[in-house]
Amino acid sequence: MPYTFRNHLLEKDLQELTVVMQSTGLFYDFEIEVALEVLQSILDRGEASGYYCIIATKNGVCVGYAVYGPTPCTLSGWDIYWMAVQKELQGKGLGSDLIKRTEQEIALQGGTAVWIETSGRPAYLPTRKFYEKHQYLKLAEIPGFYAPGDSKVIYGKTISVF
Repeated sequence: MPYTFRNHLLEKDLQELTVVMQSTGLFYDFEIEVALEVLQSILDRGEASGYYCIIATKNGVCVGYAVYGPTPCTLSGWDIYWMAVQKELQGKGLGSDLIKRTEQEIALQGGTAVWIETSGRPAYLPTRKFYEKHQYLKLAEIPGFYAPGDSKVIYGKTISVF
């Protein structure tokens, strides 16, 4: 694969990851702002932020990423908080590689359960199918959580060291 992966965030990545998120056509502007706040927290505080990331680059430019961290008040639960792949690279294995790498990192740090929350909007059907393809089970759906007609769908998976 022509991608390079790294576990550290650079200041220059923020602008490139904004482009990645915008390219998907899924994120509202305020969601991108929150994602950037989380990324800035990683830059400012490192592991003390409670977040970790994996950055995918192609020819030195960010084309995808995942942000994850331990779930507060759990012994070995972790959340994948944000994940995005450049629109024109979706469906080519990059997202699968990112989620597998994220799960491996979580397992290496003692994580045994992973949760992902996403939208129930029709535009997110490919996202939900992606999680199901990677053996995430739909655990719950909260109607109208994000907005009227936009439910929160929660997926989970048990993992172990690979």
